[in-house]
Amino acid sequence: MTGWRLTQLTFGSDEGRFHSHSYYDIPVFDGTGTRIAGFRTAFTGRHPTPGDSVEVGLADAGRPGDWHPLAATTAWSWQQGPMAQWVPGRDALVWNDREGDRFVARLHDTGTGTTATLPRPVYALTPDGRAGLSVNMARLNALRPGYGYATDTPPPLPRIPDDDGVWSVPLDGSAPRLILPLARAVAFLRTRLALRERLRHRLDRYRYWFNHVKIAPGGDRFTLKLRWRKPQGGWNGRMGVSLTCAIDGTGLRLLGRATSHVLWLDDDRLYYYDEGAGDMPLVADAAPEGRRIGTIPGIDANVHMRHLPPRIGPGGTPETAVFDTPYREDVDLFQTAWNGGDRTLIASFAGHVPPRGPFRCDLHPVPDASGQRLVVTSMQDGGRQIYLLERDP
Repeated sequence: MTGWRLTQLTFGSDEGRFHSHSYYDIPVFDGTGTRIAGFRTAFTGRHPTPGDSVEVGLADAGRPGDWHPLAATTAWSWQQGPMAQWVPGRDALVWNDREGDRFVARLHDTGTGTTATLPRPVYALTPDGRAGLSVNMARLNALRPGYGYATDTPPPLPRIPDDDGVWSVPLDGSAPRLILPLARAVAFLRTRLALRERLRHRLDRYRYWFNHVKIAPGGDRFTLKLRWRKPQGGWNGRMGVSLTCAIDGTGLRLLGRATSHVLWLDDDRLYYYDEGAGDMPLVADAAPEGRRIGTIPGIDANVHMRHLPPRIGPGGTPETAVFDTPYREDVDLFQTAWNGGDRTLIASFAGHVPPRGPFRCDLHPVPDASGQRLVVTSMQDGGRQIYLLERDP
């Protein structure tokens, strides 16, 4: 390991206490880089049921072994947990929960200890901390197990609903608003497909869903995945596209096809793994379709990549990025120059069994606001635990 120090922050694998952070694109560090939002589980190796709860809590970057529980929730998944994340500019967190047969979000002020309830679950937060974006987590779980939330009874699954999709959820408790119906997104997609593809979509009677909502740094646009599958058929990574649109749901654009692990570089450019080309392009958020403007050198596998702060200016590029090597039993974490120059092994983590499937544990590296700290979740001590990496002084 070169240039970084590794510290295990949570423990308990031998006693059946496992800890994770939610996902690689979720702000799990607070503004000071000292408190990390996570969740504790008591089992592994099976899908959660509606009655399986996890404990939302905070790990302390300066005190290994400290775990500060906040609340229990039964709305969670293996890959993204309960989406526990810090509200930008506030000493508050949001995570998802369940009330009866519906999913909600909790807004918790860590200073006062008060918790408010929002009427829909939250997927991503706007940079001004005033609202979140929400999708139907029951539909997501039914069509893409491992990312949504389990329900007692199967949810209704209309093929292309016009009364469901992406919702804007004000954090002040105001009523949510449907900003991007699935039906409108599918209609837009069909305008970008060749005739044969359009016919296939109509004849195969796909069911569609949204996943992976991510808001641009300036808060004016967001990207999301639109995916589909046959009612009784299988699904693969190429059965989907990434779209972008304005934060109010207007101005739809097709970013790319067969995209994976999409991230905003700035307000005008994104990068992702292209499952068709086998590379990681840099793409301009152009209308009506994204335009390749470059390729990040040396990336030929579907990694979780994060460029490191500080935030870049328009048209600029970051100096460095980090990425993991998922879907292996022994997972590496690398630092790389953005231009494809020097690549350094930061750390290696063994014991990631199973390496694939819904119960795998990916590192999901997340930097803090300074870029001097990273958090990952690893199974190297026999169970899921949270680890901190800090740059050497």
